[in-house]
Amino acid sequence: MRLSSAVLAAVAALTAGAWADELFHPPVRIEADGKPIDVEVGHAAPLLADFDGDGVRDLLVGQFGGGKLWIFKNVGTNDAPRFGPGKLFKDGKPEGCVPAG
Repeated sequence: MRLSSAVLAAVAALTAGAWADELFHPPVRIEADGKPIDVEVGHAAPLLADFDGDGVRDLLVGQFGGGKLWIFKNVGTNDAPRFGPGKLFKDGKPEGCVPAG
């Protein structure tokens, strides 16, 4: 996934503990499992939230092409995030997706 500078800045600010009323950090590439995140197609829509209830914000990325949803579990902390390998969002069902195109 190739994230725009604005999206990268927003994600970097949130993962560094900054909120909307604070200045954004310069953009950075977000890595998962030691490699830059790349979900192959078009624009991405990232969201940080605690998806597994462990108190640490994980990364959900919506992929423009096909509307696939990717989850990257935060194996670090909220102050020093480190994302594991991406997995397609399934929740025990076929791949979750959102309208795309």
